Amino acid sequence: MASHRPLWHTLVYTNGDGTRSSMHLIEGQNRVTLTVPRDSLTVFCAYPLSSLHPYGGFYHPGADDSVTLSQEQGELAKLLLDSYQFNPEAVEHINATYLADEVGDASLLDGNALVVSLLNGEGIPPGLRHYEKLDVFVSDIPSGYWVPERLSQEPFWNRWGEVVSLELEGGLQRFLNREGSLCLSLYVDLKKGEYLSSLSKAPPW
Repeated sequence: MASHRPLWHTLVYTNGDGTRSSMHLIEGQNRVTLTVPRDSLTVFCAYPLSSLHPYGGFYHPGADDSVTLSQEQGELAKLLLDSYQFNPEAVEHINATYLADEVGDASLLDGNALVVSLLNGEGIPPGLRHYEKLDVFVSDIPSGYWVPERLSQEPFWNRWGEVVSLELEGGLQRFLNREGSLCLSLYVDLKKGEYLSSLSKAPPW
């Protein structure tokens, strides 16, 4: 990690009664024991520093007791976790492994269309739109080494005045310049083919 120190996480998960539970994981804690419903899907998201791109995972009835969370599953898990309150029963009966195999990278699709269809009990919509990554051009940022929060992206060096070309998925994504204590935030709307950028002081990572 660019901060050269372990991060604390907030673990959020569905609890089988229509609400979500959460717990704090201290720096370096990477394992926890929980009691979850035996007969329904449980969705997990672990957010570094409570707000960074989540690590996601799923527990299915009858599956192994151990669940490993990954950033690859994070976007889909977040979609399901955020929609859980609107139709808990629909979410709890989803086969998340099959869903993940079918939709692929959830950061490149129309997440709203997917969630609406799932919550209505209609499964994956036949016309679900998948998008290509968006070319983003960043200029006028301080020189230095910028490290992404998403493992699927590459860090980059830049010098003042250079234009940096990035290929980004949808949603909010951030890059840390540790030497300058700066955070570059980029919000990408794949549907509109647009993005917004902002530069701020980095959180105390």
